[in-house]
Amino acid sequence: MEVLKFTDALRAAGVAKAVVSYYGDGDEGRAEPPQFQDAAAAPIGESRLPADFDSCKLSDLLESFAPEGYEDGDGGFGTVTFDVETSTIRVEHNWYETVSHADEPREI
Repeated sequence: MEVLKFTDALRAAGVAKAVVSYYGDGDEGRAEPPQFQDAAAAPIGESRLPADFDSCKLSDLLESFAPEGYEDGDGGFGTVTFDVETSTIRVEHNWYETVSHADEPREI
């Protein structure tokens, strides 16, 4: 898994989790830059990461775990969390949906 090559750099910077939020609809999807947390879930700034660390590439890799088609039609949103210690990836996803309810017929 290509995301594992980021593990050593993240661990050295004290990062316990990297979280990417994504959202999409109407055939367009977007991922936010990764947010980094220490073991106590406190934020860690990118300034603590090595200068050559590619946050954009990590964001793109993590976004690739989002359900296929999350950007189509009504779309969806969620987060992908990479747990550095356990080398696991957790995807929490929500689909948008349009619901319509028929009104009672009426005569005017």
